[in-house]
Amino acid sequence: MSTCVLIVDDEPAVRSIAVDILSEAGFDTIPAADAGQALQVLTQETEGVDVLLTDVRIPGGMNGLELARVAKRKRPNIGVVVTSGYFAADFDSAGVLRKPWSASELVERVKKAVAR
Repeated sequence: MSTCVLIVDDEPAVRSIAVDILSEAGFDTIPAADAGQALQVLTQETEGVDVLLTDVRIPGGMNGLELARVAKRKRPNIGVVVTSGYFAADFDSAGVLRKPWSASELVERVKKAVAR
């Protein structure tokens, strides 16, 4: 069974690139444009999502950090990778994968999230 990554980003091009990179690296991917779609997947996906890759700034009633907290409550074993192109003083940027990321950085971060 392969690892499934839920990719949440409101920018279609970024979401598509992430899907392509991670699919090519052997991951199953599920794209979502906002928090609402992501929550629906997390609630309904029977096979399970192993990793949540989310941008910090997403539409849908919550930001990516809040989505990550909800995902961890629903699925305590889910790996989380948070990404952002913005520096924001309201979150700890040390754990954030900074945009623009390279394909190798993205794949490495997702692999580390799976291993946790």
